Amino acid sequence: MSVLAQGDATSRGVEEDILVPLLARLTNISTLLDSAAPPPATIRRSPPPPATAASAAGDATLRAPARALLEKVRREMVQLEGVFRRIDDAERRIRYSFDPVEQHLDDALQHEPPDAERIYAELLAVDAGIGAIKTSIREVYNFPCDDGAGGESFTAPPTQLSAPGAGTVMPTKKGEIHRSPEMGNVRSYVGSLKEHLRGCVLCLAAFPEGAVIKKRLLLHWWIGEGFVRSADEGKSCFHELIENKLVVAGPTALCDTVHWCTVRPLIRENLVRIARHKGFLELNAGDVAFARRACLRGGKAQPPEFSAAVRAIYNIGQKYVELGERWFAGKKDLRVLQLGQWREFSTREQIANPMDSHIEISGVERLRDMASCKNLRYLSFRGISRIKSLPDSIGKLRELVVLDLRACHNLEELGQGITKLDRLEYLDLSECHLLVSMPRGLGQLTRLEILKGFVVANSNSRDLCHLNELTKLEKLRKLGIVVGKMAVPTEDEFLKLAELKALESLKISWGVLASVKNGNTKASPRHSVATMKYALPPNLKKLDLHCFPLADFAQWVRPTGVKKLYIRGGRLTTLGYEEGWEAEVLRLRFLSDLQCDHGRLRRLFRKLKPENTEIHECPNFVPGNVVGDL
Repeated sequence: MSVLAQGDATSRGVEEDILVPLLARLTNISTLLDSAAPPPATIRRSPPPPATAASAAGDATLRAPARALLEKVRREMVQLEGVFRRIDDAERRIRYSFDPVEQHLDDALQHEPPDAERIYAELLAVDAGIGAIKTSIREVYNFPCDDGAGGESFTAPPTQLSAPGAGTVMPTKKGEIHRSPEMGNVRSYVGSLKEHLRGCVLCLAAFPEGAVIKKRLLLHWWIGEGFVRSADEGKSCFHELIENKLVVAGPTALCDTVHWCTVRPLIRENLVRIARHKGFLELNAGDVAFARRACLRGGKAQPPEFSAAVRAIYNIGQKYVELGERWFAGKKDLRVLQLGQWREFSTREQIANPMDSHIEISGVERLRDMASCKNLRYLSFRGISRIKSLPDSIGKLRELVVLDLRACHNLEELGQGITKLDRLEYLDLSECHLLVSMPRGLGQLTRLEILKGFVVANSNSRDLCHLNELTKLEKLRKLGIVVGKMAVPTEDEFLKLAELKALESLKISWGVLASVKNGNTKASPRHSVATMKYALPPNLKKLDLHCFPLADFAQWVRPTGVKKLYIRGGRLTTLGYEEGWEAEVLRLRFLSDLQCDHGRLRRLFRKLKPENTEIHECPNFVPGNVVGDL
């Protein structure tokens, strides 16, 4: 086993893969002991027989000693966790000792034609390095580095070096020897990559150890820097990193698409060293005066002095960002500005710990100075508070390709400047709950491919953007629509969706549900959301509906050709009785009124497989006889 694989499988592997899950189980056991009632069952079973008085008394007697024993086990396991961390520190120091050995071997390989004298000199240096490593191992672990027979297992018998041209085949490509980072030579592997892929790899060094990194986040950074020219090219690079085991792909859930990845700790350590050695990235927020790429990492919110040649500013852990007077002055080379949140938080996580996803920015008025960053291509304010409107000067960022404003909860107005970003391909306005309209002119952004969080406005206003204007966006592939509380669309406004021929993914979120009176579903007099006419794009593949306002899906529009159907929340009672749905992936979540069973679902969705089906928090759904079918 290589040094890289061995280190990953020993101390840190024990800590992360074994001790951490065991500690989590102890926490669950503690919860069970503290609760008088048994844990809720996920599968309906027949009720257990009533407990006798004797068994109840015995249970109460054992509860206290069980708690004491649990705490003893927990303390000892925490101590073991600390021991393995110290072991890992020692192993890390030993692993770093292999760096000069690696360099000497690379130097020996890079000489063409092969020079026996130079190779011999490099091997002498390697031999000395191996001796030093063996000494370190003996000092740390107190055992000899031999094969048990008195001979040094790390010392190979001397071999006769053939002279050039005597039949010796010398490898000329490092890729022939180091095809995978699993071989323990990440630096040589990264050095052998093409320039654009090498930049994509080194961006991974910015993220903390163990971080879950969204693919979308990496694609935007790579596009902003120019490492890739398009999202499709970025996806190819992402999958190449997976194939070469530089990143570990996350689970694909109901579909085969990989949306996120992680980096093994040992590989990340090597990438950090390479990024610093090459001057690619500065991870210390207090030392960015000469950095081409700078990371903001916690600490005080004092505005740093960035280099005039900085290409990327990435907020990794700064909760309070203070914009200084010269933050944007003279930054003509700035391509990537990620001031917002890069982590992904579920709704449950945001409710439990709202400050984790919160980023506060001071000096908001200085955002108008971004106009001097003429080459900015990626801009993210995701999750930042205090931004009530975008400055008009944003319209001068004519190279901007990606604009991420997701979860800017104080954002009330976009302004007309955004309509001048004619190179924009990605615009995310999701979870901007104070937005009540879109500025007229979004139809001019003809390169737009992804638009999330489009707010349907009052149809009586001529100064706002309506769905009919989006028909000019011939490249639009993904669209998210919000029908909010202030929405008063025309009756046929949603029929315009049928003209979006390139659209493949559509999400509609209703903020107003139909009222129920006397058992009949009626639209409120102010909002005719439930009675409007709808049409779907002809090439739609994915349909995502939130807070669906109707009880019977048959009253809506038939999603012909849709392969992925997601419905979350709302008043849906029945999916109808017509068979022949073409969906191959189905997700039904939080539908408390849904009346359906396993057999009917099978008849409606003939192409559906159990592994591509999720039924979550639908209390009136009756599952089949086979547990786990859905």
